[in-house]
Amino acid sequence: MNQAITDLVLAAGAAWVLAAAVGLGAVRALWLRAAALLSGLGGACAVVGGVLLAVHGHATNVNLGSSLVGGASLRFTPLAAAFIVLLGIVAVAIALYAPRYHVPGRGTAVYLAVYNLALVASAIVLAAGSVVTFLVAWESMALFSYLVILRHQEREEVARGAFLFLALSEIGFALIVAAFAILATQTHTLDLATIAARAGHIGSGWRTAAFLLALTGFGFKAGVVPFHIWLPAAHPVAPADGSAFLSGLVIKLGVYGIALFSVTLLRGGPAWWGLVMMGLGALSAVLGILYALMERDLKRFLAYSSIENIGIVLVALGASLTFAAYHQRAIATFLLITALYHVVNHGVYKTLLFLEAGVIEHATGTRDLDRLGGLIRLLPRTSVISLIGTLGIAALPPLNGFVTEWMLFQGLFQGFRIPNHTVGILIVVAGAVIALTAGLALSAFARAYGIPFLGRPRSEGAARARERGQPIAGPALLAVTCVFLGVGAPLVLTVLARAARAVTGVNIHAELLVPKLTVIPAHTNFSGFSPTYLAVFIVVVAAVPILIYLAGRPRAASRKVPVWDGGILAFEARMQYTATTFANPVRVTFDPLYRPAIELQRASDEPAGRSGPVHYDARVTPIFERFLYRPVVRFVELLARAARPIQSGDVNLYLLYVLVVVIVAFAIYAK
Repeated sequence: MNQAITDLVLAAGAAWVLAAAVGLGAVRALWLRAAALLSGLGGACAVVGGVLLAVHGHATNVNLGSSLVGGASLRFTPLAAAFIVLLGIVAVAIALYAPRYHVPGRGTAVYLAVYNLALVASAIVLAAGSVVTFLVAWESMALFSYLVILRHQEREEVARGAFLFLALSEIGFALIVAAFAILATQTHTLDLATIAARAGHIGSGWRTAAFLLALTGFGFKAGVVPFHIWLPAAHPVAPADGSAFLSGLVIKLGVYGIALFSVTLLRGGPAWWGLVMMGLGALSAVLGILYALMERDLKRFLAYSSIENIGIVLVALGASLTFAAYHQRAIATFLLITALYHVVNHGVYKTLLFLEAGVIEHATGTRDLDRLGGLIRLLPRTSVISLIGTLGIAALPPLNGFVTEWMLFQGLFQGFRIPNHTVGILIVVAGAVIALTAGLALSAFARAYGIPFLGRPRSEGAARARERGQPIAGPALLAVTCVFLGVGAPLVLTVLARAARAVTGVNIHAELLVPKLTVIPAHTNFSGFSPTYLAVFIVVVAAVPILIYLAGRPRAASRKVPVWDGGILAFEARMQYTATTFANPVRVTFDPLYRPAIELQRASDEPAGRSGPVHYDARVTPIFERFLYRPVVRFVELLARAARPIQSGDVNLYLLYVLVVVIVAFAIYAK
């Protein structure tokens, strides 16, 4: 089994390297399809290898290279299994999508090469067995992801979004290096397995410092509030499959880093570690969905939704740490499974939705929700696939999002089992915040699906949309996966339970899964349900009104009459609800948070003193951008202006600066 896992994951990496090389020839369609085929084969190997790794439940070590040329230390662990499976799913879906989305050319060739190398770097991050291997792979992944965003570098907004991603990635990387340096110096090793074995010898102060540095450093990549501002800047400017890769996988690598430190390398910690993580997660979840509701750009909306879902994962992971600190190991393991499950769920349906956003933009020429409409008739297959992804991310039964959010509520509402009542109440409060987030998410995705797909087209581009030639296979595969992860949840939980047992040592199958594999909480006297039976029940119930209609419909020819329209002589598209008006009740309710800048613009030819049609626009600037990042940017600009006179362009003056620095250094060390 160990050899099979190793061979499959290494085969995936080799396929992606070969796909990168072949992708350089994608100036022709044949080479583009060949690169996509190789990338998809690598993804399939990763899926199978990840599943086998989770089922096997044991780590596997691999050393690549030699003592002469150096090498990489790889270690395939059960904690990384879910992330490896997700990596493979994303790779396969994008491989099916890319040949119809990209036009052969030099830019596409470079983009495909960089993207496949990013897949390789991501796989090495998940399989790193030493600090050096991890850091090199992590930085490589960040740089390749930066180049993925920079696909259309001639556009100003692309350069800004890519720079913001890279700048925050480098800040996070510095903090991650510091966290690893603490562990390496305290345990006298760079091997991750040895660091984990010696975690008990690290002093509490150093452990706390390493945890906080890792949480912050990986939080930049995961998009945790307040380190999230690169997501709404970078996701919209990347190609659709690049955005899907960033949201479906890259931000999950940040979650993996947080889990690696908190669960594996540091072996847990005091309860307040989990509470801090839960607090950041709850804040990310509620602010992410609140700001998503104000967005009209479809991809910016999805970016903010990713922040919300990362918050949900962090709440589950933080609650797991908290319960573990109070020796509630069964509930802690249950919540760890929930976190891993939601990582996979979000990666699948968010990749689907970003790919479909690319289809919509390609077919209509816009991502502005207020310029779309009526696409359910013009893009029927896209509308069905998008509906499945929307139902999944809105956590509606019986799809996958509902399963993990239901599990999360089951775990959080057992906070009363913790002897410290204050901590128990805080856990339940986190559950209430997630409940608020779930309600807002339902409204947000009703808006995100209803506005573009229902009603009538609001622009000429939307009216001319056609589905012929659009990529369908990749999103369709993800839609099927969403259904499987929901209806087949008992099977998925069985696999994840084996992986979690290798991490925590708790046999979750015996305590949390009844013989019929229904999903139940950590104590069987709480509540439970079977998602499979629920899916069958929903199908049966939905069939009842259909049968009643078929049995009772009139046999005679019916007479068609106009629909009553309240006296409107001619219905126009501008009379429909827009994305802005749909979200207006939420904007009014949370107005102190949004503080929108409202503009009213009248028609330029309207005579003075007369009222006429006006254009209403409300722009929302996120609170952290207003009060955290803007002051920092202004301070940096102030320092830059102060230092500008030094940049005179005179080489002699620069040599004088070097001489002064050398003299000062000698003076300091002479003491």
